[in-house]
Amino acid sequence: MRSEYRRSAGFTLIELLVVIAIIAVLLSVLLPALSAAREMGKEAKCSAQLKGLGGAFLAYANDNNDYLCSGAFDPEVANGRDGPVDEIGWVADLVNGKIAFPGDSLCPSNPARYNQKLGPNGMTYTPDQAADLVRRGYNTNYTQSWYMARTEWDPTSGSTNMKKVSSTEWSLSLSSIRNVHSNRVPLIGDGRTDTDDLVLGERSVKTMTDGPFAGPYGTQSYADFGPAHGRASYVPFKNHNRIRANIVFADGHVGFFKDADRDGEFGVDASQMPHGQKDLDQDVFDGVLSLGRRSTNLYTRQ
Repeated sequence: MRSEYRRSAGFTLIELLVVIAIIAVLLSVLLPALSAAREMGKEAKCSAQLKGLGGAFLAYANDNNDYLCSGAFDPEVANGRDGPVDEIGWVADLVNGKIAFPGDSLCPSNPARYNQKLGPNGMTYTPDQAADLVRRGYNTNYTQSWYMARTEWDPTSGSTNMKKVSSTEWSLSLSSIRNVHSNRVPLIGDGRTDTDDLVLGERSVKTMTDGPFAGPYGTQSYADFGPAHGRASYVPFKNHNRIRANIVFADGHVGFFKDADRDGEFGVDASQMPHGQKDLDQDVFDGVLSLGRRSTNLYTRQ
């Protein structure tokens, strides 16, 4: 009786290798698209959260004589700053008033999860105290604009320290922006994160932008806002490849800054006078609020 040989129903090694190669090619095509879609979702979530916080600021202003906040998230009273972060500043305003909860609305794309003022640099809070503040909701990974916390320099103060409360006109009120359209004045947005500024062992964001550059009536420096969204060339000294930052403006709308020159921040162009911006266009106000434009002199309103 003749014996018959039957071929195995399984794949040969060559066939398996071909299938694996096809899957690898498909994954190489699909994964970047999936990653981009996921990042777009995070950017949309960040934008929605900022819009909600913008509405919360307007609600706060409605009950507080048009003032959008009580100051900055900055506890360094010894340096002339605002006060305990669970009592003073925009985060405390929203949490204590139960208007919104910034600690539950962190930007999902920013690698930093904490604000720098909870860290050891200012020696205000111990790690245990910082962890407790975070647990109670007094935290954010968004950065506040100097305008929102300080409005403008007070020339009668005798000081040009733009971070001190006593050197400025204090927090921004809606009536203070009568010479500028509110849709051009930034309030808070994605913050710049540096790898050497750690809080609870992790990267942190800047608490507030620096304000006028080179003089009390200088062009606003927005370098402490930082790219947190999108994908572009890698910036080694910033340790990220992000290109856009979401920002909520004083009218409640959300726009974005784009890092056009790819240096990882939104820098001032010091090659001209008055100083300009390297990245931002005219949609973002950077001058003196009471003038409604940039001053031509760093020390006088001209």
